Amino acid sequence: MNKEIGININNNIYVVSKGLTSYIGKEVRVLKGINQVEDYVHVIKYIIDYIVENKPTISENQNIGYYSWLLQFRLDEQNYYDLYEANSDGSGFNKGCDTAISIVRQQEEICWQQNLIPLFPDFNQSVVISDGVYEGKDIEGIRYDSPQDESGWYLITDDYNDDIKSLKMVHFYHVAFSRPDILKYLALPFGRRFLMENGNVKIYKDE
Repeated sequence: MNKEIGININNNIYVVSKGLTSYIGKEVRVLKGINQVEDYVHVIKYIIDYIVENKPTISENQNIGYYSWLLQFRLDEQNYYDLYEANSDGSGFNKGCDTAISIVRQQEEICWQQNLIPLFPDFNQSVVISDGVYEGKDIEGIRYDSPQDESGWYLITDDYNDDIKSLKMVHFYHVAFSRPDILKYLALPFGRRFLMENGNVKIYKDE
């Protein structure tokens, strides 16, 4: 993180950047929720690094990916950018980032249990799915090494008829909103697969 930029805890309610005004004209803050202070500090650090490295133009209601979830900048009457996050079902945005923190933690834990380094897919990447994925059926997921705009995930259910033309390429966020039950497995790196049977999941190396 940039040495000139700091982070403050404001009245134990917000975690706030200190020094971003010279980059985007305002500071960014996030409302503390049910997690540890360090979790919110990590989110603000991520935002600071993104802004310092990319020097983006930030505007009201602009979205930003946070690992495998989506945050949004909202202008506050005190002239801060407050962070909001996508609701878990995609129905809008809520103030704070507890869902994002929880999803990233679950994804990291699944990978660490397998001694793997997480490879987080992002909201705009594509996923290949068969029929039955949106309907909540058991899934076999396989992740192939892929170009930057693709996550590499192929998600197949028993409804797949072995006709490759019946597979659909969709955005990651459609899967994230419709199948929160598999989200924690989707940071497994290339060359891994998971098999869900009756809700139980096993993880394999793809041979």
